[in-house]
Amino acid sequence: MFAILEIAALMSETNFADQWLDQALKTVQPVRTAPHEIELIRRLLDLAAVDETQFGRREILAAAFDLLISVEYYSTLGHVGWVYCPINSSALFYPYTNVCPRCVLEGRFEYHKANKPTSGIIGAATSRLLIAFIQEYLTRQGKPIQVSRGAEPVDVIFVDASVNPPILFFAEIKAAPLTTLPLMVESQLMFNDEGQPIIAHKTTDHPTLYGSPIRLPLPVEWQGHWLIQEFDFGQKEAAHDKQWAYRSLLKLLEDKEFFRKYCHFWRHAFSSYAQRQTTPTYWLTNGCGQPIPRPAEWPTRSGGSTGYETVSDAKTSVGMDRTDDIKKAIYQVLKLGTTGRPSHKYHYKVGVISNIHAVRHFQEYLTPLKDIVWTRDLIGNVSSISQLPPDTQVFNLFDGIVALTETIARDTWIQKVFDFE
Repeated sequence: MFAILEIAALMSETNFADQWLDQALKTVQPVRTAPHEIELIRRLLDLAAVDETQFGRREILAAAFDLLISVEYYSTLGHVGWVYCPINSSALFYPYTNVCPRCVLEGRFEYHKANKPTSGIIGAATSRLLIAFIQEYLTRQGKPIQVSRGAEPVDVIFVDASVNPPILFFAEIKAAPLTTLPLMVESQLMFNDEGQPIIAHKTTDHPTLYGSPIRLPLPVEWQGHWLIQEFDFGQKEAAHDKQWAYRSLLKLLEDKEFFRKYCHFWRHAFSSYAQRQTTPTYWLTNGCGQPIPRPAEWPTRSGGSTGYETVSDAKTSVGMDRTDDIKKAIYQVLKLGTTGRPSHKYHYKVGVISNIHAVRHFQEYLTPLKDIVWTRDLIGNVSSISQLPPDTQVFNLFDGIVALTETIARDTWIQKVFDFE
């Protein structure tokens, strides 16, 4: 009697899973990208494919993706929120962490509120462009994978129809850039009402933004020190000119020396972030926390919160490294796994996709879970694996935790498709 009930329950579960997967495939949407986005993605992948740096291919891909996300943010460049820096030569900076980017490379923390977009905007842009970036990469590798946007609760669906039954990989996206370099413009030396030069940093506007030359200040290492090298970065012509940053980076990438130097900076910043080494480049990364040591004049948090402002808070931690995102991803993967299994119509797999793995928090949050397998107790009182039928299916909690920088896979298909080597 119990065997009959088990078979009936299993058939019901299987039918539900197949119907749910069928419906999910009916609601997929194409990855929507504009021609200028595809052009830049292809150019970045061209550069990443040329092994002319000292770095691993995965890190080059992750660095290239950060450049892609950066120009998406630069597109919204506005007149307000600049910081005037009078040190050495006067300039205006548009920073993406809460410090003057030039001074922090010299060990000085000059607070200025960042121009970083909100986490919601970051998440939407990063997710969409990460899918497009990976889709183009897979196409170049000759891998016959269809990539689509899913509907809640799935972010992205990878379909390999070259096998029978087809392989489906449903994934949650948790992604965010490691760093977004500031922008800058030249400035006259400012004077106060008494005719004295202003020698302190000052929040200001840039009223003549449209049509004025913009530069990209890249930290470069020279004899053990980090200095700013300025690269021409075009100009924004008007408020509706949303593609100016894409044009500017495409032009800049004609200089292969720039990409090589950017990869060197990115790799150093990534290593500093991973190891919490407070090097100068560390303070240009997201989620780097409060300054160390904290200057006496460093401001307290606004809005009635206790404590001090951060250079960049944990809400914008890189890749999938934010603890709240990791926790949500764990639930979403469990939800996807239990809803879509068992299936007779598809080889069904679940996991997480990101640009950068949980470099700080993997051991604490994911190491205890990455090798978990599960099954269903259809009777409801099983206390030992020996009580289950010998042909009971078990499933991975994570078939893959996939990032440009590192992939942890319990599935050979995922390991092969997302090797990024």
